[in-house]
Amino acid sequence: MILAKRRRGVDSHAMGGFAGVKVKLAAKILFFCVLILVFSAPRVFSWQITSYQQIKDFAIEKEENQVTLNLVFVSLGYQEPSEFKKYISSITARLKSVFPFSKFKGFKFFLLKANQEEEKDIFKESKSFPYLKIRSDFIRELKNEIGGNYKLVILDKESNVSAAELSNAKEASLIILGRNSFGEKNRLAKAFLHEFGHSLGLREENSGSSHGIISGEPNCALDKETAIKWWGDIAQENSGVDYFEVKTQNKTFIKPTLGSIMNNPFKSYGYGPVNERYLCRELGLEPRGEG
Repeated sequence: MILAKRRRGVDSHAMGGFAGVKVKLAAKILFFCVLILVFSAPRVFSWQITSYQQIKDFAIEKEENQVTLNLVFVSLGYQEPSEFKKYISSITARLKSVFPFSKFKGFKFFLLKANQEEEKDIFKESKSFPYLKIRSDFIRELKNEIGGNYKLVILDKESNVSAAELSNAKEASLIILGRNSFGEKNRLAKAFLHEFGHSLGLREENSGSSHGIISGEPNCALDKETAIKWWGDIAQENSGVDYFEVKTQNKTFIKPTLGSIMNNPFKSYGYGPVNERYLCRELGLEPRGEG
């Protein structure tokens, strides 16, 4: 009997120890499950973003071949929402008036709002082009929030710089519009068209640009032979298209027209036939006069 009691005591002690191990194991499993949920769960976008649709024509469903262009407008230094929206309204109205964007139905506009402390945390001045550094997690989270790539358009009230990353219609890129570089409201919209062209892949045509000229298709060739390959067919049909030399920084480039938005947006109304054809191809539109 004593031996049996001892055996039962040993068995009871062993069972208690086994139960303790099970509890500890369950606690560890629960801990790791919580970690997995924390790191795998989608993060909530921290900044207020709203859809902006002021021009009714832009709300029409885009055609099958057209891409989607998400434009996210951000205010830096504009404390009055009404002032900020006034400038955006000017930009979108001007955009709608210029070919090929006058025929394009794939725009989606957004306004992003952050307080001054958040602005300082997200956007940092940089000495290198395009002179503004943006937190990488913000870029990533904004893409997830919108559901695709976008052009981030910064309206900076205090800056002297207007610039844009050379990109294309399907990639995310940055456009900066410095208030002090263009002056009054109507010049803002014109400056935007120039920088927007860069963000879609159009090259600089102005020899006086402080950002320099980078050769490449569709509108900036290193020599006439290359230019003929790129836009010779248009030059034969259009008297305004030729092979004009641009001399800058001890280099010579060839551009298709004397006047275009990519040369001087304040004196030109359109992009010119060569740039228009390229933009139509990028946006999924029929070229002018077709379709």
